[in-house]
This record gives sequence, structure tokens and C-alpha cells, in this order.
Amino acid sequence: MNAIIVFILRIALILFAYLFTGWMGFIIYSDLRRFLTGVNKHPIPPITLISIINQEEKVNAFEKPEVVIGRDPACDYRLDDTTISLRHCKLTFHHKQWWIEDLGSTNGTLLNQAPILNPAVLTNGDELSIGRVMTSIQID
Repeated sequence: MNAIIVFILRIALILFAYLFTGWMGFIIYSDLRRFLTGVNKHPIPPITLISIINQEEKVNAFEKPEVVIGRDPACDYRLDDTTISLRHCKLTFHHKQWWIEDLGSTNGTLLNQAPILNPAVLTNGDELSIGRVMTSIQID
């Protein structure tokens, strides 16, 4: 009688081990599938930059995770002003927020009239001073 109970317990242990392994395989497969199809990605809210240069309004909206602002033609948001560095500052979207970081520009970047020394969070309606150019931020 004792041998039969031990045998049944061994069979049950093996079945639970297979069930556990199968369940873990299913969880890993589901996570990989979700990751590869992009279901877990957080949508990037569009950020609109409105600048006034030489009495002309420049408006651009971006939905990508990084926007580089500067005088360089390769920049995403090009501002043609001599007080702006080639790569002046960059906006990045991470941790579900838009952030701004100065890229070591000569004249610095001001966020709501305060110098940016470390990356800072942007909110809707913020004002940037990039060289002599004032830029308004709109986050949708």
C-alpha cells in the first residue's frame, strides 16, 4: 500500500512539473509576442514647437521620441539664428514624459526663464529661450 502512494505522488509531481514548465513557456511566448508586435509600447504624445524668427512664426509637430534643436541642417528642428549652437538642445520622450536637455550650447537654454543645468520635464505651455529665439511648447 505504501509503495502505491509513493508511486502516485511521483506521477503527480511529474505532471505538476510539466504543467509548470508549459505555463512558463506560454507566459514567455506571450510576453515575446507582445514585445515584438509593439502592444506594450506607450504612444508618444505629439509635441508642437512654435518659434518666432524674424517676425515669422515657425510651427512644427513631432511624434518621434527624440527631437534635436539647433542650427545644423541635420537637426530635427532647425533654427537659423547666430545665437543658437549647431546642436543646441534636445527633447526626448521617456518615462511617459517629455524632457529637455541642453547639449552644452554656448548661450545656454532657458526653460520658463530659468537656465537648464540638468534634464528637466516639459509641460504644456512651457516657454523655451534658445539663444534669442522664444519657443512655445504644446503637448497634446
